[in-house]
Amino acid sequence: MGVDWTALEEAIRVAALRHAAEVISGHPDQVFYAIALHGVSTEESDSIAMPLLALNSVQALARDRATDSREQLVERGEDVDEPDDYEDRPDADDLNSLEPEPLVIDEDSLVISDAEHDDESEDDDESDDGEDLDAVLASIEADLDEDDAESFYSDKWEPSDWHWSSIDLCEEPAAGIWSEALTDLASRDGWESTIKRYYGCLVSVAHSLRNELNTKTSVDLVSYVADEDHAEKLLRLCLTDQQLAQHFPQLGDLVQGH
Repeated sequence: MGVDWTALEEAIRVAALRHAAEVISGHPDQVFYAIALHGVSTEESDSIAMPLLALNSVQALARDRATDSREQLVERGEDVDEPDDYEDRPDADDLNSLEPEPLVIDEDSLVISDAEHDDESEDDDESDDGEDLDAVLASIEADLDEDDAESFYSDKWEPSDWHWSSIDLCEEPAAGIWSEALTDLASRDGWESTIKRYYGCLVSVAHSLRNELNTKTSVDLVSYVADEDHAEKLLRLCLTDQQLAQHFPQLGDLVQGH
């Protein structure tokens, strides 16, 4: 059994476009920023599957991240209703039971002063002269977290983590027929050549989806084929130079350098 590549590409394109358009039009208040085809491994296996469709919006990403953060707090046994900076003091009872600090009386001037309070004031004055190390470290950590949250290997760009992550494009028996045809071709002509041709087909579909769905989104839709082993190469094949420079500047620089 052979594979009609033109028919396969058109079948995937039409199905992906229909499903994606339904999701986008069904959520007009959300900003969809990415769409991806995934679930097809380039590693040799017993069969070649049809791709899954995934979409995500800015609002869904923020909501899912907030949910994940809340679940992590619950798992750690923290009270999620308390302010973020709330912290139980294990020595609170001891502090409350402390006797007042003894006062030191200067008999010559008859001025009453709190010696320890004076020492603390001096320490405060000294700390005001320099930077707050905790604040500096917190700022650096926040910057790093922000970079990680935007990187290609974050949940922002991982289709399997998205809110709409596993949409089947073809129902049975059509999916089974295409999968069987691809698998048979791989057994005859070799896995590598077959999967390479298949991925070329998926990249073409990704281009079509971006061009056709951009009219339905308020931002330039990032449309790509996702695979862990060839992630960066596939991004260069699927995205425009402008998208690479905007979302993945390191990859964009490499493209411009060639």
